[in-house]
Amino acid sequence: MPAPLSNKRVALVLGGGGMKGLAHVGVLKVLKSLNIHPSEYIGTSIGSLFAAMAAGDMSPEDMESIALTTSKNDIIDYNVMGLLRQGTKARSIYIGKKFHTFVRRVLPVDRFSELKYPLYINSVNINTGHEIIWGLPGLTDVPIHDCICASCAIPGIFPPKKINQYYFSDGGLVDTIPIKIAINHGADVIIAVHLESMTTFSERNIQDEGLVAMIAQAQSIVSQTFLQHNLSQCDKSNIILIEPEVSHYGMFDFINGRQMIDEGARAAEQILRNHPLLRGKI
Repeated sequence: MPAPLSNKRVALVLGGGGMKGLAHVGVLKVLKSLNIHPSEYIGTSIGSLFAAMAAGDMSPEDMESIALTTSKNDIIDYNVMGLLRQGTKARSIYIGKKFHTFVRRVLPVDRFSELKYPLYINSVNINTGHEIIWGLPGLTDVPIHDCICASCAIPGIFPPKKINQYYFSDGGLVDTIPIKIAINHGADVIIAVHLESMTTFSERNIQDEGLVAMIAQAQSIVSQTFLQHNLSQCDKSNIILIEPEVSHYGMFDFINGRQMIDEGARAAEQILRNHPLLRGKI
């Protein structure tokens, strides 16, 4: 059994990427096998869902079971009538009710006070542009599933999520991999999982794949830009960056779940086993 990082505060930051987020499950499986237990979980967009599951003490094996049995019909509900009646004034391509129901159903707990570990989820007020970090003091009285749906509300794909009197959208609009939260909390080691590495972008002729594919590609480009900016603004000495090679999968790829989970595990194993911050600890 590897020696635990008992004297280190480890923060796990999970980035966005739609169904590519299944790679997070593979990363969590490897963390468990190496006896690395994060002290806090931070998530953006789909990363917020897996961060919430982990913070609620759900096992990676249970996450994997859910991931591999989830179908497109469980999450996608086309906003056909809205698009026909409102045209360009429609809020989104998908209604979002199915995704909301799915998130609420799979979470182990739905209140911040019930979590085993601290959880932080970012989203953005779509009207003011202000970033909100759910889970910080004063921002814990909202059901977790609402926070996740807000963080996952990619403009044009899902409608903004109303919380109280405000409307919130995808946290990736302002920071797709918010390592700053972990830095501000004084984490000794930050493990960040980024799913949108441009080094693995493929020549897919995105312009021919439709609106959803183009929005997803735009999100990927923004994600890479944020990552480089974040890393340039901080001391990288305590950051372990894991970048599974999943950027060539689609945002709503429900076919290659096993491959994405396995790739997350492969990338995590490769980085964590050899990283100097963990040398002698695993």
